[in-house]
Amino acid sequence: MISCSVFDYPARIAGFSTQKFENEKSGRFEETFNMSKKDGFNKTLEIISKLKARATHKSFRKGFIVAFDFSKSFDYCLDSTEAAVFFDEIDANTVKVSVVCNNSLLAKNLSEKVFAKLRD
Repeated sequence: MISCSVFDYPARIAGFSTQKFENEKSGRFEETFNMSKKDGFNKTLEIISKLKARATHKSFRKGFIVAFDFSKSFDYCLDSTEAAVFFDEIDANTVKVSVVCNNSLLAKNLSEKVFAKLRD
């Protein structure tokens, strides 16, 4: 039996992988927005910056942002706790945004902040 993680080895060797977020269930919050993937991606980067967190890995093409250092805006996490935001383009003007973190309290808090700003 071969694990799916074998396909993730090149990213791990390069020093980064989003696989740890892929199977998260309780720390996953999703919402669909009437905006382009580009607008959602750029607005989310601004939101992360305003929360005084840092985006460590991002790829518009692959549709993800990974950030950490949310302890400045949220008390119940370590500064090293990472959260990811994924962007799935449904069509040119619709994007599904998923906020994912292994700390479900942080994921809920972050998703509420991100989704509220994306609705504006």
